[in-house]
Amino acid sequence: MADTLDGMTEGEPQQPAPTPKVSTGESTLSDIVVSLDPSQVIERLSAGARRGKLPEFAPGGPENALFRASALGYPFDRDLLAWSEKCDQGHRIRFGLRWRRRSPIIYAAAMILTVEPGRYFLELMIPGSWGWGSIMWWYYPLTILPILPSWLYFVRKSRQSTLQTAKESHEAIRFILGDALRD
Repeated sequence: MADTLDGMTEGEPQQPAPTPKVSTGESTLSDIVVSLDPSQVIERLSAGARRGKLPEFAPGGPENALFRASALGYPFDRDLLAWSEKCDQGHRIRFGLRWRRRSPIIYAAAMILTVEPGRYFLELMIPGSWGWGSIMWWYYPLTILPILPSWLYFVRKSRQSTLQTAKESHEAIRFILGDALRD
């Protein structure tokens, strides 16, 4: 697929843009059809964001998104992305969620990289004269085994909380664009 019109040869059919690989979690956020063009949608949503209706609203975004807003969660946040496509009634706005990668990477690195230094310092605190032998036989299972369950818990909790926030932002968007909606 050609990225620009200059890269296309004569007679080559223009293909539609690929569908972005963004998940919406356990359930989908419904599309919104509006009679406004994308610039008018951005203008109205920017005004709503200035009034505090959409957290961290910004025009544009990854994968040619029309705009992005925050889907806050505990402990990891996601971005609520929206794309616009022309349809018979005007423009259809599709929604999706994307993980913000920085916090999960920092969390995973902290969980994994603190195991070995913890063993070293614990060995300094427990003298060999106590006769416990090497602490690695009980320290590693106690520190490594809980990493995966806690990771899964935090990801599941984040999905639930970010999906709830995304639904609230979706309703705010629907309210802001209310008089421009088409059924």
